[in-house]
Amino acid sequence: MKKRILSLLLALCTACTLLVMPASAGSANSAVQAAVMLGGLTSEQPADAALTRGQLAKLLAAFSPYRESAAAQGSAGTLFSDVSGTDEAAPAIRVAVSQGWMSGYTDGSFRPANPVTLEEACAAALKLLGYDVTTLSGTFPTAQLNKARELGLRDGLTAAQGQGLTIAEGAQLLYNALTAPTAGGEVYGQTLGFTVTDGQVDASSILLGNVEGPFVAAAGQQLPFAPAAVYRNGEAAADAALNEYDVYYYSANARTLWIYTRKAAGRITAVAPSAAAPTSVTVAGTEYTIGSSSAAAVLSSLNGGGVGQVVTLLLGMNNEVVRVLTGAQADQVFYGVVQNSARSLIEDDGADVLQSVTVACTDGVTRTVNVDKSLNFPAGLLVEITVNGAGEQVARVDARSVSGTFNENGTALSGTALADDVEILDTTGEGLAGAVRPSRLSGVTLQSGDVRYYTTNAAGEIDRLILDNVTGDLWTYGVLDDVRNLTGAAADAIDEQIGRPSGEVSLPGGTATAAGTGNIAADVADIILPSTSDILYGIIDGSIAGTLWDSLTSSTGSVASYVLRLAADNTTGAMSNILGWLGKGASYVCYIDGESATLNTSVKYPVLAGGVAVSRSPSGTVKNMIQLMPVMVDKLGAASVMSGSSRYETADDMQVYLWYRGQYYPTSLTQVNPEEYHLIGWYDNLGCTAGGKVRVLVAVKKD
Repeated sequence: MKKRILSLLLALCTACTLLVMPASAGSANSAVQAAVMLGGLTSEQPADAALTRGQLAKLLAAFSPYRESAAAQGSAGTLFSDVSGTDEAAPAIRVAVSQGWMSGYTDGSFRPANPVTLEEACAAALKLLGYDVTTLSGTFPTAQLNKARELGLRDGLTAAQGQGLTIAEGAQLLYNALTAPTAGGEVYGQTLGFTVTDGQVDASSILLGNVEGPFVAAAGQQLPFAPAAVYRNGEAAADAALNEYDVYYYSANARTLWIYTRKAAGRITAVAPSAAAPTSVTVAGTEYTIGSSSAAAVLSSLNGGGVGQVVTLLLGMNNEVVRVLTGAQADQVFYGVVQNSARSLIEDDGADVLQSVTVACTDGVTRTVNVDKSLNFPAGLLVEITVNGAGEQVARVDARSVSGTFNENGTALSGTALADDVEILDTTGEGLAGAVRPSRLSGVTLQSGDVRYYTTNAAGEIDRLILDNVTGDLWTYGVLDDVRNLTGAAADAIDEQIGRPSGEVSLPGGTATAAGTGNIAADVADIILPSTSDILYGIIDGSIAGTLWDSLTSSTGSVASYVLRLAADNTTGAMSNILGWLGKGASYVCYIDGESATLNTSVKYPVLAGGVAVSRSPSGTVKNMIQLMPVMVDKLGAASVMSGSSRYETADDMQVYLWYRGQYYPTSLTQVNPEEYHLIGWYDNLGCTAGGKVRVLVAVKKD
């Protein structure tokens, strides 16, 4: 079956941030996408169809300085006996012939439907780059083919002399030309205004040069074409409807539409670099770049705008300000959770206290709002931010819950559709929050306690959803480097007891007198912790079964129990010293996201080895550490693993490590397999409704 260019187009990176791709790498996707964006191809054309002379002319014109003027020519009379002025390819053929890149036949025909061979396409591309093919060393076609190879024009092409090219190969040839030197020694793509660095083409420069916008939609706004691909706030969407105040961009060539519904609202606290001519504005604690002259004019002090003004900013690509709404149009409501609040001294008009509350909102924006200094907004509190002519207000909101099961593609919850621009926020009691894609919740059943708040739009669709620690994705995951690093202080204290006379116990913080210390050696034997290697190999050989894991991880707690038991019989009042030691923190040496990290905590946690989950506050303070559950992995899948007959989904950001001789080495999933490695998956059993995913995979080589 022929692949449609549309399928390649849908892989186009959202917004304007396409990847920087090496032209010489021969990515057919990037070449075809560039050709579509430049108007050299249409999204309906099959990429593996034969390249014709008419299509080659269109590609040459598209990858030239004449791409816009060629399309603007329209009908201009008959060119050749077989190409009328109304022919779709006529403007491009006219340009290609007039510039000497191609020529007609002596009988007055152009033969636009004839297939193009490799050498014919290379000769045309060389002329496009300004080379005089008559001066090349050798004769046709060898001279042209050799020069094309020397310049990298044939990179990624498999066709040989005399063979025809496909449309995709024709696009690749012209895409390669962007990084090739012209006859004058310049990089060809740079002469067209594209960004080319170290042999790489920044495809976003091609995209931006062919995207129209930004526009702000009015009520009932219609597009000049029917889009084949729609992206809403960076996510693929099915609905191309434009609502009032939506910011949108489009490419008619690619039949692609980008819609942005993001808004920033509140009182302006700063503009820069000057009040009269601002290029950036700060609203609700976040600075935004002003992206249009009309927006700058509204915010300028020359027009009465600026600091103190209550506004709503309509944001487009890269969160740039496209338009500014004022007055009643600026009224907005945002929902989220408090991350923190702080009081500070101000002396604008005498000494006073100012309280600022930072709120993580469902739209992914963290807003900071000044509130009454006497109010209390603890971290984790569910609030709404109201912006109107009177300014900004923050108020608690009562829970509003919903339950049910998401459908398999995450577009509806128990029959109630999710809006295309639905905002989903997962939260913790500490105020940590993170955006969730609807697809992340596919097939998940929510209980009433899983949803803290939700709203619906005019169509009855759920457009905001605030969850209560449903995904488990807000935890930080990693591997504990070595449990002995954590218990050194306790082990040293216990070791000192062995051989001491009964009744004398030396503990961190003091010396206690205890009875029954003659059994210390036996007690210590029961609580000395195994090494990471002991634990990993115990899981591999089955001596540490999953059912025993919970009791094993509690053995770190038994160290504290042992010390407390000694203290129970003390007669010198050393209990305060013992409790003081238990209250002290520890340093946990871990690998998190492939990097070594030391977590300093105020208390000790019962984590032993392997995968761990760390809960943090918004400021980064460790609030809890929990041991992950291990499982032996037999088979690896694209998004899951198998352990016997049990299937475990893997997290999108699952970390993979090789364990060898007491050391973790970050690696990737492609480098390990069950045939050569013992694989231990560590999944979260934190009780999160949509959790239970393998967060860490540890590979131990079979040798």
